Amino acid sequence: MAQKIQEGTLHFSFPDNWNVCKFDDTNFYRNRIEKLNGIKSVDIIAKNSDTLHFIEIKDFRKHRIENIERQTNGELLTEVAQKFVSTVSTLFGAKRCNIVDFEPYYSSLFDSKEQTIEVILFIERDDDKSTLKRKKLTLADLQNKLKKLLVAYNVRCKVYDREHFPSTINWSVK
Repeated sequence: MAQKIQEGTLHFSFPDNWNVCKFDDTNFYRNRIEKLNGIKSVDIIAKNSDTLHFIEIKDFRKHRIENIERQTNGELLTEVAQKFVSTVSTLFGAKRCNIVDFEPYYSSLFDSKEQTIEVILFIERDDDKSTLKRKKLTLADLQNKLKKLLVAYNVRCKVYDREHFPSTINWSVK
């Protein structure tokens, strides 16, 4: 049986042998971190045997007009990068406070130099494909820009949507 997380109308499924949490819904985040103005986190943290995934979800369907500028001016990717950095900071606090629910994540993050870390933007849009290409907002364009923002952290960056979701990935979205 898969572990399921819902974000809006999107349903994410992860294998049972993964550690997964909807991070911004945890008590630690809600009671201790959210009170700090400006601190936000990614939506999901998922850990399998070889990769620690930080997943931010954006569903812009039916909100095309109000979100196209956020994509073109870099605001969206800056937000994703800042959420990753804030989440790492929050995991540092969880380690210092010995919050054992987060031990699989912070031990991988801070105690293993070999750990692969992946920052994922999962985005759904209903924009016309030619408009996205013309404005340089393809998934590849967004991925390259996100990678440049996070170069100091030596992490892999990926940008997916349901249409371009690799079949080799062990989790799914519906």
